[in-house]
Amino acid sequence: MYWNDMTSSKILFFSILFLLISLSLTAQQNGSVNSEAIQAVEEFRWGVISFHEGLFNKSILSLEKSLALDPDNFRTRFWLGRSYYQSGFEEAALNEWQNLINHDKADSALISFAEIVSDRRGLSRELKSSDRLVELYDIPREQDGLTFYNRPVSVSASPDGDGSFYLLSYLNGDLLKISTTGRINHVLSGGVLGFDKPFDLDFLPDDQLLVSEYGADRVSICSRSGFRIKSIGERGTGDGQLLGPQYLAVSEDGYIYVTEWGNRRVSKFNLEGEFILSFGRPRSDFSGLRGPSGLVLRNGLVYVADSMNGRVEVFDESGNFIQTLIREGLKAPEDLLFVDDDSLLIADEGQILVYDLVNDVLSVSSDLGGSGKRVLSITQDGNGNIVAADFDGNSVSVMTDLATLYAGLFLRINRIATEEYPLLHVDFTVEDRWGKAVVGLDQKNFFLRENDQTIEGFDLSYTGYNNNDLIVSVLVDNNRALRDRKNLIQDGIRSIFKDLETGDDAYLVSIKDSPQLLLEPGDSLVDVLPLLSSGWSDHPDIASGLRLGASQLIPNRKRKIMIFLTDGRIHPETFVEYGLQDMAQYMSNNGIRFYPVYLDPDYRNPELDYIARETGGNSAYLLQPRGILPLMEDARSGGNGFYTISYNAISNTNFGQSYIPITLEVNYVRKSGRDELGYFGPLEY
Repeated sequence: MYWNDMTSSKILFFSILFLLISLSLTAQQNGSVNSEAIQAVEEFRWGVISFHEGLFNKSILSLEKSLALDPDNFRTRFWLGRSYYQSGFEEAALNEWQNLINHDKADSALISFAEIVSDRRGLSRELKSSDRLVELYDIPREQDGLTFYNRPVSVSASPDGDGSFYLLSYLNGDLLKISTTGRINHVLSGGVLGFDKPFDLDFLPDDQLLVSEYGADRVSICSRSGFRIKSIGERGTGDGQLLGPQYLAVSEDGYIYVTEWGNRRVSKFNLEGEFILSFGRPRSDFSGLRGPSGLVLRNGLVYVADSMNGRVEVFDESGNFIQTLIREGLKAPEDLLFVDDDSLLIADEGQILVYDLVNDVLSVSSDLGGSGKRVLSITQDGNGNIVAADFDGNSVSVMTDLATLYAGLFLRINRIATEEYPLLHVDFTVEDRWGKAVVGLDQKNFFLRENDQTIEGFDLSYTGYNNNDLIVSVLVDNNRALRDRKNLIQDGIRSIFKDLETGDDAYLVSIKDSPQLLLEPGDSLVDVLPLLSSGWSDHPDIASGLRLGASQLIPNRKRKIMIFLTDGRIHPETFVEYGLQDMAQYMSNNGIRFYPVYLDPDYRNPELDYIARETGGNSAYLLQPRGILPLMEDARSGGNGFYTISYNAISNTNFGQSYIPITLEVNYVRKSGRDELGYFGPLEY
């Protein structure tokens, strides 16, 4: 009996001991699991914060750590893809997003985002145009009893970079400025005397308007407010006189061309209004113009439509006949418009035709829905839309390429700035499917939600299309082979900084074995320049230098450009660790244009020039006549689809621990786009 009691006691003791050990092990395991979960959340939070600070490498490291601890977290995988994308590693980004799509964890916004990124990388971007135009909307002729225009005769894209265009009304002589969304912003009447049957308009380099007045046989130079400053020409048939002036064109080197219906010729003037020459009369090699109408300038050539002969003739800028471009297929061609070097649009009676210069093919691009009567003028606005003025139809139509209509818009949230929390700033970019900036949008085009709650009364606080300030990274190749040319390099740097305008900022990076940031905005260039000569390298790390220069620009809202001073003779393995395509994508995905500036006039590096093309920049020779100033002008004038929305946060951030999702949507006429991202508020203790 005693033995049995002892045995029972031992069994009970060991059972309790086993239970306690099991509970302890379970607690330890649960503690380990909870610790890993907490660490995964913390790494995710730092990944998101680093992303919004433009520190994409740090973001990737944190997000990869978070995924290692919590591999089934689809939100973390989405964010890792976005960080890869902003870093230029698009293939890695697409792999992460495809994983989400395969597991049915991707919403429509992400699926569309991934499709557009994939299309831009592949053959699809080469097939982006269908050459077929479809109508977006018409500009109303009357509203609330007011007649805005009567017999529209000319349309011309505004040089302001905001997507707007100007419209000339033949009968009432008014000049209207119309926004990219179709709103009539201004009505100008040509000053006290008004315009006498205005026919065409163009823009001069000094921000003035040029208007041909068919009824007065003159060309007027006007202020942008529509008031006449001076006139060119007088009624007559002699040199410098005009008879029935119609279409206008202004060359890049500052000459004015005008077709004269009455004199059957084209006359050329300088910007002061002085007569230079005329051409188009019969010659031994040319039968002469019978009905000169539209004209367009391209690559040093003057293309002139002859509406009586049904042809398009080509001359050089000195008036010498070159060739007949189109002999057949035209009825009464009027206005001409190049949409690229290989595609010429032609307004021909009630249709718009497109001529393929490479394949010598003429086809119909639009018949204005079958209602076109006599299209006199066509232009392309800042968003790539085609605007057509139908004189006899008394209508103005805005059209787009069929391929872009259903492709949607590419809306990309770049950054959510929380430094002024609860005031948030959402930086984002709007482009078409192929990367062209969409400009001229206003607050009414956007819809914002935070945590599925609509944000009312947000402020569109920044629009890149009307801001030309630059943020510049100047990079210097400190290759030892260039040591004897240090004075030339320093002169180049001084020239760049001299061309900066009020509102611009600049960084200076020296690329040696290890790239070095020498100057930030506010620093003295005089103090920094001697440091460039303090060290040279046999193998400067160009790729790391480019990424360092780019990283300085990313959080900024200004127009971002990188200028690289080099002889172009970089090491053949420069783009091994960071691939050439990855480098171009890194800059392009962060809105940075790249400009290699060469020290030698006859040498170009194909890899650097490739990055320039892919990012919207171009290359130049340092000692060209105007120096580097044309690069600056190019950067300021290009379309800019960067926007910022500011609003006060409405969600509870749980002392900075809760992830707050936001959704942004853009609607532009019949096109739309959407993106989703999120943020963490500041930590509160």
